[in-house]
Amino acid sequence: MTSQDHASSVPLVVASDHDDDPVDVDYSELLGTDRLPPLRLPSPAELVDAARDSPLLTAVRVLAQWVGEGRPVDEDTAQLSEADAAAAARKLVERGLLPPSDDDARMRELMQLWELADALGFVEVVDTTAVAGAAVDEWAEGDEDTVLGMWAQAFTSLCAWSLTFDAACLGVPELPLHGAGATVLPLFMAREKGVPLASLDEMIHETAALDGSESEDASFEEAWRVWVDAYGRPARVLYERLRWLGAVTIADELVRLTPLGLFALWSEIEQEVDIPLLPPLEEMTAADVVAVTLLGSDEQVEAEWDAWRSRRTATQAAAELAAAASVGGPGERTAATTLLHRLGAEVDDVWWTLLDEPSLRPYAKRVLSERHGDKPEFALTDDDVAWLIADMYCDVDVDDPPEGIGDLLASTMRRGEERVFDVLWRLEHPGTWEVLSVFGRHHPDKAVAKAARKAAFKVESLR
Repeated sequence: MTSQDHASSVPLVVASDHDDDPVDVDYSELLGTDRLPPLRLPSPAELVDAARDSPLLTAVRVLAQWVGEGRPVDEDTAQLSEADAAAAARKLVERGLLPPSDDDARMRELMQLWELADALGFVEVVDTTAVAGAAVDEWAEGDEDTVLGMWAQAFTSLCAWSLTFDAACLGVPELPLHGAGATVLPLFMAREKGVPLASLDEMIHETAALDGSESEDASFEEAWRVWVDAYGRPARVLYERLRWLGAVTIADELVRLTPLGLFALWSEIEQEVDIPLLPPLEEMTAADVVAVTLLGSDEQVEAEWDAWRSRRTATQAAAELAAAASVGGPGERTAATTLLHRLGAEVDDVWWTLLDEPSLRPYAKRVLSERHGDKPEFALTDDDVAWLIADMYCDVDVDDPPEGIGDLLASTMRRGEERVFDVLWRLEHPGTWEVLSVFGRHHPDKAVAKAARKAAFKVESLR
């Protein structure tokens, strides 16, 4: 067989161009974060049903059943004879499991199915004979872990070697397409937004060009042209196969992961990156909605908020959000109070109760002032301002701040307002030193920056 023999030992989205080389993947480094938005997945039973409905794996199983108790294969390549391959293709076409396209295309996809059948154990090859493997029954009768594991291995295998196997069959094995499967990572990041097929093709070309940089550029481009002339654009070939598997959808040239595809990637990535799974809608808490609000896309936030909100009254929602804000950190406070504000004036009683909590009082004052006018009791004190500043800047990386940080700091703190720093350093806030360090290093006004550094030194001396 070919490079798929090692696919199960290769991380899901990256394959080595040398089969026996171990591949060490740091997903947090690849994704640029150690935390991603919460993910909603169907139940395991629903995922299993979707996996068993995979047209590609149905074709693999039918092929294995056709092999039955034995079919001869070539001693060197472990491939079917030309006559048997044609017979197998006819069988699959009759079942609607191979596209009724030209003979070359059908045989190419049959070879992919044959390789996958061997990789998953649907077919076992001993010497010059292939027989149906144990996976034929396991696929139909196995438990949830077995079925989902087999489906995920199929996903892994296609990502790892599908295009390189095409290249080998075409006579251009030097074309480095082993990294094409890594393009599923941007799909995982994009979630419901998807990624254009053309963008995925550009990524594959760019990755292959970098991997082929040791050879002559002309040699790489010639091999690429040969591949494209024979099969079409690599991204379309790969993602049509993944669609056949049930891992992606393609609509209007936009590719999106299915729940199964999301599940397979989540199972791999969550070992290194925090990606919470959301509970069933009826079990959703305010803390879950807040977590989505912190990291999710606008579309995800609206969907989860509407679903959660529809299951409780405004008063109930407000009480739960207030509780989440009270026990959460700076980010959770900001997100929870933002959602609480959306509930409108009918929950103002909750805002009044938050005036008694120092960390939430400034948020409550701003909302109540907006709704009831600039009354003296709603005026922000230096303590309130200090809390808001601490919450706003505590997550800024002092060594790698966002672009425009100087202008933002200048608009937050003007010369003459440095007294707030004297309040800020005394706060029982986990990010006081970090916030003061950001102001001390990046505020454009030297006097303000100096005052911040002085306050940061006081915090440091208490540690």
